[in-house]
Amino acid sequence: MSKDLPASIDDLVTRQTELAETLQSLRQERDRLVPQLEEAKAEAAKPPEPATGSSPESLLESATQSALTRYTWKAKAEGLQVTLDWIHKRLAEGEPQLQQLERQIAEAHRRLERETEARKGIEAMNAAIETVKRQLVELKARECHHIYAVNLPEFCLDEHGQVSVRPHSFKIP
Repeated sequence: MSKDLPASIDDLVTRQTELAETLQSLRQERDRLVPQLEEAKAEAAKPPEPATGSSPESLLESATQSALTRYTWKAKAEGLQVTLDWIHKRLAEGEPQLQQLERQIAEAHRRLERETEARKGIEAMNAAIETVKRQLVELKARECHHIYAVNLPEFCLDEHGQVSVRPHSFKIP
């Protein structure tokens, strides 16, 4: 089994968790800001309040305050829209990344499972070869001296998780 495969899976799961938490945080922020944007748009769309006052100065102050209130709402709506656009962009970028991580994790688990199954098969084949070696020793012990050495395979997994076979010369003791 590749020694780094479990570590790789752990790394992928950590990255998946971090990304999922980030996306969840963005969704919560979006859900918090949408009602504020709707309120700001509604307030900005209201007609200005008529100016009131008994003097030119008080009339100017009233009209200025009305305009400032309306423009404040418009500015807040614009700022919220920019923020929500940024959040939507990050969500649109993050969702495919999260799905890709999920696919990578699933593939890593399948690979780990295949390597585990291969390791079991290799152990069984090597156990069978050990049985053959014991039988050869038993044959020699029964006065069968014409067999001195036998080339037997030895199975293992390489660093890429592939089965490899090495010849092994077994000299009968």
